[in-house]
Amino acid sequence: MKNNLKQNKILNWLTDLIRKYSLIFLFIAILSFLLQSIYNPFFVYQEADYLFQPYDLRGIAKGLIYVLSYLVSILGIMVILGIKSTIIFGIFLFGIFVFYSIDLFVQLLGITRGFSLDKYILAMNEAGNYGYLESYIDYILYAFLLALLLISLLVFIRKKVYKKRYSSKWSFFVFISIISVYYASVKVSSIQLTAFPAFTKIPAIMILYRTKFKIEMKERVLDPNIKTEKEARNKNIIWIIDESITGSYLSINGYEKNTTPYLSQLLNTTNTISNYGIVNAVSNCSSPSNYYLRLGINPRLDLNIKQASLNFPTIYQYAKRAGYETWLYDSQAAKDKLQNNLSIYDVKAVDHFYTLDRSVLPRTRDAIFLDDVSKMLKDDSTKKKFIVLVKFGAHFPYLLSYDNSSTFFKPAMDVTYGGMALKNKEKLINTYLNSIRNNTDLYIKDLITKIDLSDTVVFYTSDHGQNILESSGKTTHCNEEGIVKNETTVPLLVLHENASKKFPINAAKNYSQIQMFPTTLSLMGYGDKVVDSYGVTLWKGLSKNEERKFFITYSEKIADYK
Repeated sequence: MKNNLKQNKILNWLTDLIRKYSLIFLFIAILSFLLQSIYNPFFVYQEADYLFQPYDLRGIAKGLIYVLSYLVSILGIMVILGIKSTIIFGIFLFGIFVFYSIDLFVQLLGITRGFSLDKYILAMNEAGNYGYLESYIDYILYAFLLALLLISLLVFIRKKVYKKRYSSKWSFFVFISIISVYYASVKVSSIQLTAFPAFTKIPAIMILYRTKFKIEMKERVLDPNIKTEKEARNKNIIWIIDESITGSYLSINGYEKNTTPYLSQLLNTTNTISNYGIVNAVSNCSSPSNYYLRLGINPRLDLNIKQASLNFPTIYQYAKRAGYETWLYDSQAAKDKLQNNLSIYDVKAVDHFYTLDRSVLPRTRDAIFLDDVSKMLKDDSTKKKFIVLVKFGAHFPYLLSYDNSSTFFKPAMDVTYGGMALKNKEKLINTYLNSIRNNTDLYIKDLITKIDLSDTVVFYTSDHGQNILESSGKTTHCNEEGIVKNETTVPLLVLHENASKKFPINAAKNYSQIQMFPTTLSLMGYGDKVVDSYGVTLWKGLSKNEERKFFITYSEKIADYK
């Protein structure tokens, strides 16, 4: 009873606060929106619009959580304005000044989303190099001036407009607003801390770093003695890492429905494709899969996975050493955001890194980047290039990953909500098959028409497969137990003008996507000693006697499917 009375008292107080001072609330809200991204005044609207879209079964819920958490952040600032104690008000005001100075400085550097966890990790590891900030003294001064203008406005509002005062004990609501922002982001993966006002997001980022991400991030070193020993075999090497494509659902791998008619035609009438069939993924989860592929880490190597992941050089470093220009296109990452454990140091070896704004529809993202790659290869045909395309692919919910006009398999889902239920299994699988047809078969068809394969090798695989109601769980991947085969098996194709001869398939061998790394090193011109340290290439294959089931889980344990 006492708790209910207390909750009602807080609720009535907040309601009264908003009702009486609605104009002030609106002003602070607009001010927060403008400062959220000084280069994009509609940032908050676009972020909310993205979250409200049904990108999974809880689209509306995610949007509401974001909006409510953002409003709570604004209420936190209103509470600060009404604190009776001048000292406590001054302390909070100083915090607002510091946090907005930091966020605005990062924005002025061209990072539209402002301060992030990546930047905080970098700051912690580069604390001893604070002298480098002298190069940005003008941006620092601009940020200070803007933050000073902000707190001047708040002081004016407190003195001239918002004259309500209340006990300092209500300042606890400021901490509630910070915690609400923290949990909104931690518990809902699509909500990014960068999308909240600086005064609440920066403390939340600091909490997140201390509780979950306090790692010693350092620059990876490729041994300076490692050099290429021969000429590169191909001028351009492209890795396409698709999303959620299960190898067994491709008709070229024996699936009963014709999901890949173009690939079948290509396989039967040309030498352009080598199909290694259904192969093991390095992991059953997107982030570690992309991470380990980038580092060449696989469960067959005799190593400590945690230590190796912190120290192994990336494929980009090897490519740079071999004289390749490096490119990374990530269709899934938000604008200006690093994901899949890609660190600010790792990006140093990436010459060109591209992401898309969240306002770009999922089903159009991969095509946009394919067009960019095609144009880039035609416009600059002189340099050697290593390109990685991380696709949006068949990301769940599958209905949003392709245009409804390209529905080949019916009945299919017509809404994304409530789809993960046994009664919808046929529709769900057909929807997934439509996604594969569009995002694998037709995508590769588009690629073949746009990219000259005479001196380009393309590796096509996926990060992981999908568990579509094959077990009692409702999650399609990233499971730690009850893992089914389809969750961790993917396709592996090699495209080249003469792929069938240069990448022959040996029926007596097994293959895995982990062989992409050593094969790529060999194509770049590295010697056998370097190549073999990462395992066997696709030319050698794996012995049928070798266990092919092993993969690395999200918790960095080696497991196998049931």
